[in-house]
Amino acid sequence: MINYPDGRKASFAPKEKGKDRRKSENRSEEEKVRDKMIKSNMGMAFEADVSRSCDYYREKEVADIYKRPTPIKVVKMSKTKKGMIEEAYFQEKSTTDYVGIYEGKYIDFECKETIHDAIPYHMIREQQYRHLALISKLGGIGFFLVSFKKYQEVYLIDCRKILAVEEDGKHLGLKREFFQKQGTLVERSYLPPYRLIEAMEKEFPDYFLGLRRK
Repeated sequence: MINYPDGRKASFAPKEKGKDRRKSENRSEEEKVRDKMIKSNMGMAFEADVSRSCDYYREKEVADIYKRPTPIKVVKMSKTKKGMIEEAYFQEKSTTDYVGIYEGKYIDFECKETIHDAIPYHMIREQQYRHLALISKLGGIGFFLVSFKKYQEVYLIDCRKILAVEEDGKHLGLKREFFQKQGTLVERSYLPPYRLIEAMEKEFPDYFLGLRRK
């Protein structure tokens, strides 16, 4: 039984045959509330661990990778306190989550997390496809870092592999098997939480062939 923050207890109606419960219009109000709560927290712990990993590499002077701040639109400034914002809201991110440099190479990547067995097509925005395509064209390293929460697995995959699928036409989603075959499984550890550099070197061997870190 799930209890919501206001104390209500969720009770779900029995599933009706012939209806796809994955579609929003076929879900009960209680299920929609639960889904909204899950989605609002989706990826927060994942990105926190990614950021801690980036901090670790920066402290060791291995790489400088950081999270892009989400743009904020200021609506109202205080009339009595100079510089104080009274009202503002987060704008939708225009590009990707993380950017940085490693071994002289520009790094740019997007994080995605799902509780399902696939990444839906709409989960990657059109501007993210275009942005990472340009990064690759200009010689930078662009990739996706994808977490399958149910399996406690994270894959690092060259954005060009996903772009190739996207160019073939609209797809329903990128299944976990696609990442297992095409991507690199990221190892977990205490510090860093994710061994991003090691996974990146495996995924992009032509960029880092023969590289030996101190």
